[in-house]
Amino acid sequence: MAKPNKKSSSKPKRGTGWSIWLILIVIHSFIASFATLSMMRTPEGVTRQWLVVLLLIFTASKAIAALGMWEWKTWGLYLYVIAVLGTMGITLVLTSFLIWGIFYEAIPLLITGWLIRGKQQYFD
Repeated sequence: MAKPNKKSSSKPKRGTGWSIWLILIVIHSFIASFATLSMMRTPEGVTRQWLVVLLLIFTASKAIAALGMWEWKTWGLYLYVIAVLGTMGITLVLTSFLIWGIFYEAIPLLITGWLIRGKQQYFD
């Protein structure tokens, strides 16, 4: 008697492009944060210190999100979106450069969305 086929629960292999992109996300997050810190226009004060701390937390969150996406975890995608949106807001406040604050962070988010199109079923 033949055994019924069970749906394979193994995750697909990451392609080279997806693997390289996840590594680039981590590198981009650190470079973007240091560039933002070098372009700060906000005056010294307690508010600026908290914004810098939040920026560094969001930077670390993007690296953790990339690790989650590496393992095909849905929370990695959600964490990445939240971290990018938070970074956009903080960058806009610290630098007051609209293009830097929005597009420099939004473009990697859009590329990530484009790369995972059709692969949402792999995330759990």
